[in-house]
Amino acid sequence: MSQPAAKAGRRYRVKAADAAGGLSATALAKQRQQLLALEEEILATIEQKVEAAFADKIGSEEVQARIQARLREERAKLEAQVTAQLESERRSLLERKRHEAEQARKRQEELDRILDENRRKVEDAQRRAAEERVRRDAEWQAALESKVSRGFRPA
Repeated sequence: MSQPAAKAGRRYRVKAADAAGGLSATALAKQRQQLLALEEEILATIEQKVEAAFADKIGSEEVQARIQARLREERAKLEAQVTAQLESERRSLLERKRHEAEQARKRQEELDRILDENRRKVEDAQRRAAEERVRRDAEWQAALESKVSRGFRPA
C-alpha cells in the first residue's frame, strides 16, 4: 500500500470506529454528563412517585385505621406495664410497712416485757421491805413487851 492509501485506510478506520461507537474524550464526557443528569432526573421522578404513593397509602382510611389500632394496642400494653409496675411497687411498699409494723410491735412487746419485769421486781422489793418492817416491828414489839413484862420502866 502506498502512503496515501494507508492514510485513507486509517481515516476510514477512525470513521469506522466512530460509526461503531468509539467517541472522542469530549464527546464521552458530554455523554457521561447527560447520563448523570438523566439518572438524577429519573431518581427524582422515582422519589416523587414513591413519596406520592406513600402519602396516598398513609392517607388511606385502611392505613389510618391500622395505625390507630396499633396505637391502641401499644397504649394498652404500656398501660398494662405501668399498672403492673405500680402494683408491684404498691405490694413492695405494703410489705415494707407490714415489716416495719411487725418490728415496732416486737419492740413494744419487748419494752412491755421489760417494764412488767421491772414492775414485778419493784413490787417484790417493796413486799420484802414491808415484810422486813413488819418483822422488825414485831421484834421490837416483842422486845418491848419482854422488857415491860420483866418490869423495865423507863425513867
